[in-house]
Amino acid sequence: MIRSVKELKRLISARASGDEVERDEGGRAVIELTVLRDEGFLSDFSAGTRPVISGEVAQYLEESAMRFLPKEPICIKIYGDCIDKMEEKLYIDGLKEYYVRHYEHNRGQLKRNLLFSVIMAVIGIFGIAAALAISFYGKIPVLAEAVDIFAWVFLWEAVDLFFLQRSLLRVERNRCLRFFEAKILFLPLADRRARAVSES
Repeated sequence: MIRSVKELKRLISARASGDEVERDEGGRAVIELTVLRDEGFLSDFSAGTRPVISGEVAQYLEESAMRFLPKEPICIKIYGDCIDKMEEKLYIDGLKEYYVRHYEHNRGQLKRNLLFSVIMAVIGIFGIAAALAISFYGKIPVLAEAVDIFAWVFLWEAVDLFFLQRSLLRVERNRCLRFFEAKILFLPLADRRARAVSES
């Protein structure tokens, strides 16, 4: 049976509205992660002194966090019977290291964004001044119009960089900070199964 787009949107909205964010006793948004085999929890390429979580684990966490605001505190509940006490500390360190690296990268992007937006704004302002000077003193209106368009392109790019793209970078920064300070709990898989049975 082929459904209309409107009907599909209604089904998705109904499913999303019934999917409330679970909170722990401290009011943190809960992300649940089930680990059946822990071989892929850490990246294979981070066997040194500072391990990081694998891209697959990070992707799952970030997709799970899309349901709530970037500034909300997070609690990560990791269910699994294959993780011992030594590995718990290693996995917590790996998770924090991953988000420290992302935070540092994001901080660099914010600095570059600020620098480029200032450069674009300065070029745009000088371009507008040049266009005004050409139109006032010169006898070539086509050149004045071309320089004016050139200047406005640079000004718009400065606005785009500073106000639009920078806000997306701030959202990413807030998400990194929340994952870094997340409360991480390791629980037995039986707790997850018991909870699933009680919910059904």
